[in-house]
Amino acid sequence: MSMTGESGGQLDMGKVIQDLFAVLGRNFVTFLVLAIVLVGLPGLLSGYLQMQPHPGQLFQWPALLGSLVVALGGLILQGTVIYGTVTDLNGNRATLGQSVSIGLHSFLPILVIGIIEFIAVFLGCILLLVPGIMIAVAWCACIPAYVAERPGIMETFGRSAELTRGNRWRIFALFLLFIVAVIVVEAVLGVFGSATRIAAGEGLSALQALIVRPLISVATGLLGATGGAVLYVELRRVRDGVGPAGLAAIFD
Repeated sequence: MSMTGESGGQLDMGKVIQDLFAVLGRNFVTFLVLAIVLVGLPGLLSGYLQMQPHPGQLFQWPALLGSLVVALGGLILQGTVIYGTVTDLNGNRATLGQSVSIGLHSFLPILVIGIIEFIAVFLGCILLLVPGIMIAVAWCACIPAYVAERPGIMETFGRSAELTRGNRWRIFALFLLFIVAVIVVEAVLGVFGSATRIAAGEGLSALQALIVRPLISVATGLLGATGGAVLYVELRRVRDGVGPAGLAAIFD
């Protein structure tokens, strides 16, 4: 699962970022509603569970449960946004109902893919960190590939590895930009390092738990899901020579 390799073309990082904000701008209301329902409200629940301190406990189960609910909502959000993104880049607009239908139809396979990916990345990070990063980059297109192409669940991982091959350093750079942006926003809003405080048994303030962190969850969910979808579309163009029109036909 090397970070290098032969490629049918080079990923244009600038185009990915430009298309990300263009797609978000044209579908802001639809995607925002999806993000609020799927990650914002779970983020509110997570924040509420994280408000109370639990000193002396090794595992903060309420906080862990809330984080898992947010992660689950994020997986469903990816499934809904890929359809909206492909439709948008094809010059049309996806309705909220159409996007939700696609996401829910793919829910169970997406859940299985997300669990497998999480376990693999987690184990890779425990080993030496680098294997976990390599897996995360190679498999970043798994969920969009499943939603758009409908391969078998296990075939999805090979498909993502194929699509990302030759462009993984560029994808890694995009990941770093996203992570740095999140850290900067959290630092400005005063919630950077809150996970460490929760793990130490400390609770969050009501402002942090019920307003700031849910808003951050919505923002990162929007950017992450839309960015993943745009990245997948661009990888299909670069690797397979298939544009949004060809992808949109899959959903017909």
